[in-house]
Amino acid sequence: MGRNGTGPTSFWAETAQLVRAVGRAMGMTFLNFWRKPITVMYPDVRRAYPDRFRGILALTYDQETGEENCIGCRLCEYICPPQVIKVEMLKAKERNWAKTFTLELYACEFCELCVQVCPTDAIVMLKTFELATADRRELLLDKDRLHALGLDHENAWATGNKLRDMQAPPKAAKAEAPAKAAAAAGGDVTA
Repeated sequence: MGRNGTGPTSFWAETAQLVRAVGRAMGMTFLNFWRKPITVMYPDVRRAYPDRFRGILALTYDQETGEENCIGCRLCEYICPPQVIKVEMLKAKERNWAKTFTLELYACEFCELCVQVCPTDAIVMLKTFELATADRRELLLDKDRLHALGLDHENAWATGNKLRDMQAPPKAAKAEAPAKAAAAAGGDVTA
């Protein structure tokens, strides 16, 4: 009577399997009950973020002159993989400016390529990530909103110069290596 899946044999087998599954689940719950919780009560408690956390992008001003740093070169627009940055250049006698700068934040990959390529450190990456909104239009950031975010750019870890310095090999070690090799070989090194 237990051959076709009905009858007392399959009933007791399924019951035993169910009891084992519930026992395993309750055992895991019991083990985790004594562990320190990994969740935090956000926004009251905030986690420490890594040094290279990729957060929201912002535009900066020159602190000495008060002028915007963006020269409208459009390098950020060209390097952006999802092409969410749109820049229109305004040519002037002394220097160029960004007439418009638009960032479609809802499609941004936060790859930081735009930050790396910026020659004037106009684009920075902040450790802010709070971007939740009910209206998608709020994630279309124009030049004024990006500058407002950039006023607090002192806490920006990612500027173009910092990122390029991190990736470049140490120059002093390169220059000293041939001199040390020649000195070890007993040769005379002259510049």
